[in-house]
Amino acid sequence: MAVRLGGYARISLDKDGQELGVDRQRSDYRQVAGVRPGWIAARDYIDNDISAFKRNVVRPEFEKLLVDLQTGVLDGVIAYDLDRLARQPRDLERLIDVFEDRPELVFCTVTNDIDLSTSDGRTMARVMVAFANKASADTGRRVARKHRELADAGKNAGGFPPFGWKDDRVTVDPAQAELITQAHDALLAGTRLSTITAEWQKLGIRTSRNTGKPITRVALKGILTNPRLAGFRTVKGQKHIGEDGKPVMGVWEPICTPDKLDAVVAVLADVNSRYKTNNLSNNHKYLLSGILRCAECGTRMIANMRSSWKEGSKGSRFTYRCPAAKDGGCGKVSRAGEPLDEHIIALIHDAETRLKAPTPGPVEWPGAVRLIEVEESISDLISAMNSGTLKARTVIAMLEPLEKERDELEYERNRHAVEQIKTSAATVELSEEFERLPIERQRAVIAKHIKAIVVNPAGRGARKFNPDLLEVVWAAY
Repeated sequence: MAVRLGGYARISLDKDGQELGVDRQRSDYRQVAGVRPGWIAARDYIDNDISAFKRNVVRPEFEKLLVDLQTGVLDGVIAYDLDRLARQPRDLERLIDVFEDRPELVFCTVTNDIDLSTSDGRTMARVMVAFANKASADTGRRVARKHRELADAGKNAGGFPPFGWKDDRVTVDPAQAELITQAHDALLAGTRLSTITAEWQKLGIRTSRNTGKPITRVALKGILTNPRLAGFRTVKGQKHIGEDGKPVMGVWEPICTPDKLDAVVAVLADVNSRYKTNNLSNNHKYLLSGILRCAECGTRMIANMRSSWKEGSKGSRFTYRCPAAKDGGCGKVSRAGEPLDEHIIALIHDAETRLKAPTPGPVEWPGAVRLIEVEESISDLISAMNSGTLKARTVIAMLEPLEKERDELEYERNRHAVEQIKTSAATVELSEEFERLPIERQRAVIAKHIKAIVVNPAGRGARKFNPDLLEVVWAAY
């Protein structure tokens, strides 16, 4: 009778994603199974690039293996070594529980044989996993200490090269840096992160890990808000603070300025905050939604696709309308969407002299001097604590109000920077660029120069678009 075994292979780090390590393990345990009479490696359970030591990591294939052993799908397990299966005692105990419930199960490794169905075998396995766990913990401490030294010196650690830099993690990759710069500019000008994500996906942009999957919104946000872009050394995604209480600067070439990075972070934080608190996404599909107002009741008009419209048919695909009474409007005013959009775009083009009025220069943020003073005070206190001049308890008590003030000042500075950058970024060469902008950028340009467009009723039976029924409320310059 055949003995159906589940083969398990695992490797903690596979930088290139080629699975060479787990392939070698699979080849070895299949060779061992092949020389045992009746043994068959019926199914492979592969956890590639997954740690068995980190307590918060779930190994999907290991979990499936336990279930299949418990339910009788398998007659045993074979692996290259015990430490491939378990480096945490609790994982070993879960495996032992299965073998105690089903003592007929077979257990085999390439490097040595341990019988988990016997007391001696379980004891030996526990000792081996305990030593392997200690070895991992010791290695982790040494690696953490080394990473701390590298971070304090502003040097790179291991891992994949971050997006924006070449393999040496010091030299900027021009193509990737240009993508980041363009994305920053677009965000500050009002483009949604989801729009930029779609553009990167269309271009086939991948992360440094190059998993082969399209880049996600979360991954793109991580790239665009990485403190490393402004030259800061990071630890677990946060700025690393040195013994002098100041952020440590890295040895690599920066891609943007700290002020610009802060502005980008502030924009994304503001968008997320508004989305969560107001359940708003600002995801407008139509150019003039919310800008148009009904002349009868003053309500903002919305857009709807016409259900009767078909590809190739005449007439507008969508209409702008005042919401019905149950939705807060009067429902009395509507207008064909496409001719109205075309009219407003033409109106903006014709009014270039008005839109190109001189833009005021940058306004200096009044809190700049105070922020420098607060940051220097924080740095002095941390230095005093590290040198032993002041006790930690005293320093912490003094730091709390200073850190609160610093955070408030930084928020004000970032919001000021966002407004300054948005003011300059919203200026475009309308005759050449407007039609190529994403919808949110087009809306931002219109909203900068037009406060509202009041739409008067067209009258019963009127079908032809009449621009005289529109009242454009221009913004003051």
